[in-house]
Amino acid sequence: MVKKESTRQAFTARLIAACDSAGFVGHGRNKQITKALQQRGCKISAPGVWKWFNAQSIPDNANLLALSELLGVRVEWLQYGMEKSPVSSVLPPLPPHQGVFRIESLDIGQKTASGLHTRDEFIETIQAIEYDLDEARVLFNGRPAENIRLIAINSDSMAGTFAPRDQLFVDISIHMFDGDGIYLFTLDNQLYLKRLQLQHKKIAVISDNKRYETWYLSHEEAADLQVHAKVIMSQSRDYQLLG
Repeated sequence: MVKKESTRQAFTARLIAACDSAGFVGHGRNKQITKALQQRGCKISAPGVWKWFNAQSIPDNANLLALSELLGVRVEWLQYGMEKSPVSSVLPPLPPHQGVFRIESLDIGQKTASGLHTRDEFIETIQAIEYDLDEARVLFNGRPAENIRLIAINSDSMAGTFAPRDQLFVDISIHMFDGDGIYLFTLDNQLYLKRLQLQHKKIAVISDNKRYETWYLSHEEAADLQVHAKVIMSQSRDYQLLG
């Protein structure tokens, strides 16, 4: 309960900072935000927006995306604090071409959502990849582009599954452990990319590289996991230089 309350409070602080930077200030900004979101097709009421500003609730994914676009910030930062800068001075991504499935980089930045350095374990090497719509529908099993982001890991801890600097595609709509798989998550103020596997009454945290030791979480400890995304696919960066 305390953790959920602190999460809502952190979101509200980011929301207010983004509103100030975007020019939504004063006592009337709740109504301004409500009207602007409704014009974008969002189903939201003024009391619902009031709850966002008073740490009583956090928007769902659709409203988060519209809100981040309205305020000129990355949705990852607004939701988790995962970005180098919280204001619209960050250059916006290029608009997608019509008929193109565009996947943006997950801007983890230099710190975790809790403010700790990631020790260069995560790197940003490609800003976006575009696919033909039909190919993307097959590759990503019908997932919408706004749910998918790119990340790259600069570590050998998952060697055997993917190599350092390989490009990983993650689904940011997954915010909880939903079965065995590879997750991006925060635990004890540290950001991890590990395989999570349910083993009877505990969850194994596995580095696929056997040189790294597996460790375990009880169900009580696993409740403190903050899942940010789940890896759905990887792409090799094994270049061959010709000539």
